[in-house]
Amino acid sequence: MIHVGWVFSLVRSGSSAASYAAAAPWGLPIADELFGPWDRTGEPYHMPKKQAELVRAFRAVGHVLTAEIVGRANDIIRELAERDESGKGWVISKCPHLMFTPKDFNTWFGQAQSQGITHHAAFLIRNPLRRVNSCYSRGWEHMLNDPYELGVYRTFLNRWKEASVRLRYEDMRADPAAFFQAMYEGWGLPSTAGDIEKACAYLGERYHDSSADSRAVRGELKPRSEGTWAAPPEVLDAYFADAQMLDFMDEQGWSTKRSTYEGWMASRLW
Repeated sequence: MIHVGWVFSLVRSGSSAASYAAAAPWGLPIADELFGPWDRTGEPYHMPKKQAELVRAFRAVGHVLTAEIVGRANDIIRELAERDESGKGWVISKCPHLMFTPKDFNTWFGQAQSQGITHHAAFLIRNPLRRVNSCYSRGWEHMLNDPYELGVYRTFLNRWKEASVRLRYEDMRADPAAFFQAMYEGWGLPSTAGDIEKACAYLGERYHDSSADSRAVRGELKPRSEGTWAAPPEVLDAYFADAQMLDFMDEQGWSTKRSTYEGWMASRLW
């Protein structure tokens, strides 16, 4: 039996770090954005050539799951699983976009056991303001799908709340051992304390600026998005005027003070 551990998230929510670190203890193969929008058959992903064909086919049908699309995806997963030298038969699938609804995922992939594949979903969320600021701090504004990402984040938030395996970027940073234990248990992936230590070690030693661009960590990790406020003031205006966002941030223990993100007025003036 092949098992697939999915990491669903939004862009700049730590899905690369979570996926690659989770795979590290056993060197599991990673389906890094299986459905695109990019061809991931070359360096450093080395996904099967069929992945480029899947990207084109998925785009051609309007980015919806069909029998053909799911069949193509399962073929790629099987080929990736053959690369798992640990014998676990696991593949990690990173999906940092809305892509398809949980209902469609369950409809098309939840029945895959009959094809010898079992899929396990985990949903990873991040403080919405830190996430948007991460895009701006890297000049990735083009990755934002609507003004200030409010609608996109609200959609994912609702999915996250309904998920059986809910993870947070902030917990991965603050207590990685508990984070990976929760991820593995949620997936049903057997692991030992030593395995979790290896996942934590990867996280402490490598930083992913993107999935393809990772670098060694030296000293204390200080993500760019948490050191400088790069987003326009209107982003804060929009989120702090949204009751649902404020309630959720309060519930998660994330600050709803403007100064937490922009810094004190004196610092900004200086």
